[in-house]
Amino acid sequence: MIEELLQDARRLEEEGLVGEAADRYLEAVKAAEKEGDKPSLGQVCLEAGLFYTRINLPEKALEFYRKSLEAFEATGNEEGVADAAYNLCVAHLELDEYEEAEKHGVRAIKIYRKIGLEEGVADAAYALGLVYAGRGELERGLKSLEEALRIYRKEGNEEGVSSVLLDIGEIYYRGGEADKAAEYYRKALKVAEEMGDKLSTAYLTRRIGDIYDEKGELRRMINSYLKAAYMYVEEGEREAAKELIDEVERRLWDLPKSTRRTVVKKLDEIRDAIERIEGVVGEEP
Repeated sequence: MIEELLQDARRLEEEGLVGEAADRYLEAVKAAEKEGDKPSLGQVCLEAGLFYTRINLPEKALEFYRKSLEAFEATGNEEGVADAAYNLCVAHLELDEYEEAEKHGVRAIKIYRKIGLEEGVADAAYALGLVYAGRGELERGLKSLEEALRIYRKEGNEEGVSSVLLDIGEIYYRGGEADKAAEYYRKALKVAEEMGDKLSTAYLTRRIGDIYDEKGELRRMINSYLKAAYMYVEEGEREAAKELIDEVERRLWDLPKSTRRTVVKKLDEIRDAIERIEGVVGEEP
């Protein structure tokens, strides 16, 4: 009964029927509560919380993560407790509630270390790094992120490696260390390109362009923005592409006339590509 409800919830979510999926997840939670099956309740509540995290409702996710934690605690399931605590950390982080996030993150990482779950340690260290950085403890945050990076590399988790490198770059950028930020953006870019992750590649290319802009290297900034805009168009991210070409257009008159002609041609190509995509979207029933 419970598993059938969960399967139905997953299917509805995949089909984009978010409201119906939410109803099924709630039915599954109520069914587990009615049966008094604590191990099952912990897992069902955790899955419901993850669903609300995916649809960007962290407050609602917290409600289910707390229930999951209580159920796992009642059964002595240490890995379940760590999983629930980790997700509580992430949800509180999303809400900028750093003290609560740290409390749950520290609990999670201690348990993951105890039971020898390296990927769990990496995930919790990553989350804690963002918690510390978010409240201004940059050195502490970087130390935690470097631990996550080391484990992701060891485990061959390229997505984790790319993501952590990006966030380390963001921390250095916020701290005013543009050259250090660029170093990590380029490292992340290399991994993202190797994975074929075009959206991350576009974002990182744009961030490198931001650094060129800060340093007054206008041509390099524009080249980076144009490259990122092309990639965003290819991935159907029209608004992101438009934002970049609008910024390039705003800076056109700072360029020499000969360079300006080349850039205008590229801008026109990107606009044409966006119009073609919008035309296709507009034709959909």
